[in-house]
Amino acid sequence: MKRAVAYIRVSTASDAQVHSFEFQEDYWKNEINKNDDLTLVEIYADKGISGKSLSKRPELKRLLKDAEDRKFDVVYTKSVSRFARNTTELLESVRRLRELGIKVVFEKENIDTFDPSAEVFLTIAAAVAENDLRVYSENQKWSVRQRFKKGQIQIGCKIFGYEMDYENNNLIIKEDEAIVIRKIYELYLNGYGFGRIKMYLEDNGYKNGEGKPEWNESSIRYILKNEKYKGCSLAQKTVMINGVAKVNDGFAKQYYMEDSHDAIISKEDFDKVQMLLISKQSDKLKGKPKVEPYSFTGIIRCGVCGGKVNHKINNSGKAWQCSIWMCGTRARYSKKVCDSRNIKDDVLKELFVSAYNEFVTLKPKSKVLDELIAERDKLIKQENELNILKLNRLIELDDYNTELEKIKNRTHELTLLINDLTLKGISQKDYVMIDEFDEEKVRKFLDNIVLNVDTVTFNFINGISITKHFDNGPSGNQKGWKERRKVNAN
Repeated sequence: MKRAVAYIRVSTASDAQVHSFEFQEDYWKNEINKNDDLTLVEIYADKGISGKSLSKRPELKRLLKDAEDRKFDVVYTKSVSRFARNTTELLESVRRLRELGIKVVFEKENIDTFDPSAEVFLTIAAAVAENDLRVYSENQKWSVRQRFKKGQIQIGCKIFGYEMDYENNNLIIKEDEAIVIRKIYELYLNGYGFGRIKMYLEDNGYKNGEGKPEWNESSIRYILKNEKYKGCSLAQKTVMINGVAKVNDGFAKQYYMEDSHDAIISKEDFDKVQMLLISKQSDKLKGKPKVEPYSFTGIIRCGVCGGKVNHKINNSGKAWQCSIWMCGTRARYSKKVCDSRNIKDDVLKELFVSAYNEFVTLKPKSKVLDELIAERDKLIKQENELNILKLNRLIELDDYNTELEKIKNRTHELTLLINDLTLKGISQKDYVMIDEFDEEKVRKFLDNIVLNVDTVTFNFINGISITKHFDNGPSGNQKGWKERRKVNAN
């Protein structure tokens, strides 16, 4: 007796589809059990899931995994469109199952994948299913746009501060959440920035849309910019482009609905907030020349909290000004959130020179690029030899797949390393010691820096890590700073 399974998929969770799902399940149980040559092993079922992509269908992925473990001999499914609407994924899945000695039977199209002509019919059927999906998608988009024209509101799964009354197409204020919305607007109008608002909400026990006491600045910014809180709705802020949600930057027409529901924030206060947001952004950019990035910009992280470490000028414009690197989390939320330590820029540069020279003396693979290329060429040769063994049936399929995966993974790693070194233009002559700070050495050899309380770790491109202890020295930057400060004050 052959071991049989069935695959079922319904694309929505509506009552009609649920009934369809239950019908399909009973149908396949009866069909398989009444065949004396078959024994039912399992029914795989994806509920409420689109057939567009295999990656989003866990039950089909489980079926393919169980096929690798030889848990059944034949798969039954209603139609090609139930199995897949993506032609490439359909053919790849069917071919893989056929290699494992497992056939797939598509009942509606009467296709048996063990039939020599099956692939031609499958390709045609899959192309038709894919086109049907495209037409259905266009129809859905047209239907949505028509609803927007009629002034119907559409939201995602939910919006903080409201609940959706679908029967009357209206947003109903949730007063317990509306209190939080009003407090955020009040704080911002009173001069609080996003960071201070976040701290205020958390310190005073205000909960977010998930009922949790933790907040993030992007959520606060979103609340301050969302027109729904003043009782209006802008439809199609985002659109789907090739299956990916993108900000609607001219891709499709937008629809603005004035007074579409009850407001939580007055229009006057909402508009004040928008002007304030624009004003603050303009102030940040006003009169500022383009600033070139500092030598270590973007590659330092805090070893205490994991946050970014940013450059800052202490006492800017004064005789005793000092260039330092400071954890962004500590700068924004104070020492009680991150107990890290600043490091002077000149101290960090001196430590880099020392660490780099140590890196060179360790004699890292001086011909690293040549060695990586040689290793990759060797793996490519091994892959060719492995394919010859498979063609001549001199290796088990499981062993072939295991070895091939190892080779491909390592080849991919080597390619990334080779590309990185090639882009950086590293050659043998670059591996020389230096007497003073060289920014080009940072760019070519340094992967990242981790700043801890009294140590700094330099992680170089080939995996070598060198840690140095640091001390910023006494207050002030250089000899005579106190005297210059007195002169400047007078």
